Parts: sequence; structure tokens; C-alpha cells
Amino acid sequence: MTVKVRATWNLPAGASPRTVERLRRESHLPAVRALPGLRRLNQLNFLRDARGGPPLWWRGEELYFADPQALDLAAASPGWKRAWGGSFGDAIAGPRFHAFEVDEEFVPPDAPPPPDGVRITALSGIWQVPAGKLPEEVDPVYLDVHVPGVRALPKLRCHTVMRAFDWPAGQAARAHRSAEVRFDSPEDFDEVFASPAYDAIREDGFNASVAGPDVDIYAVEEEWRA
Repeated sequence: MTVKVRATWNLPAGASPRTVERLRRESHLPAVRALPGLRRLNQLNFLRDARGGPPLWWRGEELYFADPQALDLAAASPGWKRAWGGSFGDAIAGPRFHAFEVDEEFVPPDAPPPPDGVRITALSGIWQVPAGKLPEEVDPVYLDVHVPGVRALPKLRCHTVMRAFDWPAGQAARAHRSAEVRFDSPEDFDEVFASPAYDAIREDGFNASVAGPDVDIYAVEEEWRA
């Protein structure tokens, strides 16, 4: 099993992006990379929402651990407080955390290795089960109809399917599931996002079967692995 924590945050009104970015790189990132059990860290820069409007978040991160127990150990460590507290914690609005089990990270079998130095562009959605329905009523539309359509998209680099879980203990998950699609460049993403192939998955019944989804579009600026 792999689990992922998605952390997102904003700039407070009047904050200096340059100052917050310096704090992120000089104090926050070293503390995060030193967390016990951290396997992978992706840095996100949010670009827009799915309708072309301003993004909901300024920046974010994806932290990967082997299992929920490893995540709990990291979150209980002094390093977690160093990462999200101090001058960096005082300089941001947020953060907000979501925790997911990674069901599958699919890479098309014919996909070539990603070129060096690419600025991966990704879309991520988070959604809920509508009131009066059960997860087993909405999951088949997603897993049996929507997922195959997404994985047939041209130029797809990676498609990750996730399921939210309650974290920290005693705090209910804000979502039911999440997914991410990645492309090698902004140009590839924009081309596919505006294509008939993407129109088909917009209209496959998934959006009507769930509450939401909330969709973000962002650049994956750096991927670090332990």
C-alpha cells in the first residue's frame, strides 16, 4: 500500500510571494524532506481551475508514505512541526490536508520515458458521495466507465486512482475519492483538454453521479524521491 497526503495553502492578503517562497525553500522544504518514512515529495504550483478561472490554491505538495502507520509516525515527529510551523507556518493561509490510499498509478504501456526538464501539467479532482447514496452505487460509474475513458486519452503520461481515508484520527475525510491525470507539457495538456476525446469523458455520466468534483490544474515543478 502507498498513501499520499495532499497539502495545499494560499498567500494571506498583502503577503509577499517572494518572501513566502524564500521561507518555503529555506525552512519548509528541508524539514519535509527529513520527515521519517517520506518516500516521495512532489511540489505543485497551481495554474487555474477547470473552467479557466483563478486557482483555489497558491501552492501545494504531495507527500508519499508506505502506509497510514508511517504517515502517523511522520506527523507525530518534531520534523512535522518544524515543517508546518515557525516562520513558514505564520506566512501562509492554511494549509489544508487530504489523505488518500493510492489504489493504482497507471502509466500507459507505450509511453516513452519522460524527457528531462519537462514541466509536467496535471489535473486533479476530489469528489464526494451524494447525500442518500452509498459508495458502492457511485464507484461503478467511475471505475467501469470513467477510468477506461481517461486511460484512452492521447498523450496521457500517468493516471492515479485514490481513495480518501480519515486522517488524522477522529477527523472525517473531506472527500470520497480523488484522481490525477498528468501530461508531459502544458501544450499536450491544453490540446487534450480541448479535444473531443476529453469531451467524451466529461459526458460519460461520472460528473452527474457524484457530488462535486472539485478540480485543480497545476504544474508539478519538482519530484523528489528518498
